[in-house]
Amino acid sequence: MKNQDPSQEYLQSIINLFTQGQLHLALSEVTQTLERFPNSVVLYNIAGACNIGLMEFDAAIINYKQALKINPDYAQAYYNMGIALYEKGDLERAIESYKQALKIKPDYAQAYNNIGIALYDKGDLEAAMESCKQALKIKPDYAQAYNNIGNTLREKGNLDAAISSYKQAIKIKPDYAEGYSNLGDVFQLLNQTEQAIVSYEKAISLKNDLNTAISGLGITLLKKGEYIKGLDKLRQGDGSILFNIKSGLSIK
Repeated sequence: MKNQDPSQEYLQSIINLFTQGQLHLALSEVTQTLERFPNSVVLYNIAGACNIGLMEFDAAIINYKQALKINPDYAQAYYNMGIALYEKGDLERAIESYKQALKIKPDYAQAYNNIGIALYDKGDLEAAMESCKQALKIKPDYAQAYNNIGNTLREKGNLDAAISSYKQAIKIKPDYAEGYSNLGDVFQLLNQTEQAIVSYEKAISLKNDLNTAISGLGITLLKKGEYIKGLDKLRQGDGSILFNIKSGLSIK
């Protein structure tokens, strides 16, 4: 029987291009290789991931649907298609796609986490939190799920619990810049200025282009009366709380 996928070594070379951010080159390699391996679900999955990275979400969905025609039980394709639909703003279909992945793979913690994010965006905070908690039951060291629970608790106004959740995320993942940035936001809301500054500066030390941390630091410095420094930081950044979703693409 003819192999449906290229060699693992060759697939890894394409995955390396993807992880290095060479998305156009990776997609070109995949497109050419599909001519020789037209029934490779792995190649269609990688193509979809490249499309998402290039913000070509409709093209990504087409690739995932093609993978699912070949293998209807390919949980990763449903999961990644959920990410593409989420990025398009189609929350209902994204949730449904994640749920399809869970039917095939009930212990898919990342799918529960991403359902939680979509439910948060819909304003269903209780369901969002429950979905992220389900992710933690499967994967207790899932830092992103703790971060996302923190975001939900923050939105509900339970700031002390949000701080605890962010701290747990950071404990699991000490280099979690987004977690530090979100923690800084809560300290800022509580007018705990010095702790906010420490959190934002830690986030920026870990990821110097993290706009939310830069903006948060700017606002906090303004509150502290350091207007020149504060305005300078605000010119550098923009501001919104941070979830983790694209980083969860599954291409192997």
